[in-house]
Amino acid sequence: MINESAADGLTSDELQSLQGQRAAPSGEPPLRFVQQCQDWFKAWLVANKYPLDNGQVLSDQVLMFIFAEAPDIERPKFSAIETQWTRFFQGAHDQKAQGVILSNENFRTIHSICPTLSSLGDAFKLVVDHLTATDTFAIAQLSQRRLLFHLPGGNLEDWCSNPTVSMMQLSTQPLSADRIEADIEQFHKDSLLYATNPISQMVWRGKQHPYKLNPIPEQRIQSYLHLFLNASYKHLAGIVDEESRGKGGRCDIKVTWPKLGSPNEYTTTMLELKVLIEGKGSTYHRNWALSGITQAHRYRRADSEAVFACVFDARNDQADQMLDLNDVAKEKDVRLRRYLMEAPIDSKASGPIAKTPAKSKKLTTKKQVSKAAKKYVRKSVKKGSAAK
Repeated sequence: MINESAADGLTSDELQSLQGQRAAPSGEPPLRFVQQCQDWFKAWLVANKYPLDNGQVLSDQVLMFIFAEAPDIERPKFSAIETQWTRFFQGAHDQKAQGVILSNENFRTIHSICPTLSSLGDAFKLVVDHLTATDTFAIAQLSQRRLLFHLPGGNLEDWCSNPTVSMMQLSTQPLSADRIEADIEQFHKDSLLYATNPISQMVWRGKQHPYKLNPIPEQRIQSYLHLFLNASYKHLAGIVDEESRGKGGRCDIKVTWPKLGSPNEYTTTMLELKVLIEGKGSTYHRNWALSGITQAHRYRRADSEAVFACVFDARNDQADQMLDLNDVAKEKDVRLRRYLMEAPIDSKASGPIAKTPAKSKKLTTKKQVSKAAKKYVRKSVKKGSAAK
């Protein structure tokens, strides 16, 4: 890590050289473990491209990874699953890899504890019978190029009904700020827009607690978005860092990639995430969103193609989209993007119905937010005139 006071004395070229080094998986141990599973699966797909393309990988071939900080010490906890204890060589990328693997976060201590799983359903039964909501695991459906993963929290029965899925697509589309923006919108649509989305269920407390979020919601969303982007960009030599420290502070997510023809060795895009929480009040919400713009501007580097302030709206009343912040963001050259979140509501519970801008389910782009919010403002002005 570069010391900030020392970094102030370095030349731009020196900073670029130091900051351009490849990063290890970031975040807490469970998050780093899932990243390691993603990286292994990407490498397995590359190594087994020929048998995959020719239908030589069985459709029911499943490989499950379970996280243990110290597998040798925690081995008794998984005794009900264990039928063997053999070393698993992660670099082999065996075409016939399957079964259950117990590993630490960086795959340095890794063992096969069960040689086979008969199906994905067999893996799910193992999950509900022998694991708990605090466990971290990933299940690779090898021929389908799907990686299902679970981070600590939530109900395992619910997860099995609607698991969190990472598709291992080896797209050749080059990286750019515009592509990253489109991918964040896709992540929002698939993961957070509706209360029934699997990741949404890990962020909200549930129907019995309307508009209540689980602890540290920004960090939860950040972790899932980080995994989504890491799975999308790893094969393009893109580096997705979490809590990356720079001269402007600690950025939530930084995406770095080599760009041909650029005067710098690498190009970056910086993301600052903010969540608007119900009950905080309009002044707090505005200041919180404004702080996201200010921080994103501060994180800008010489090699940054764009910086984003991503505001995830978990308020009951989402009608006021604080359009005046658009001018602040434009002045600072920050891409301010708003993402509405539908809360899980018990239909039997009493309480006010959430107010959202018109057609809020599609309200992710700046143009759509502006149109809906202006309509709301015009209605408010008319009501105010009538009252006078």
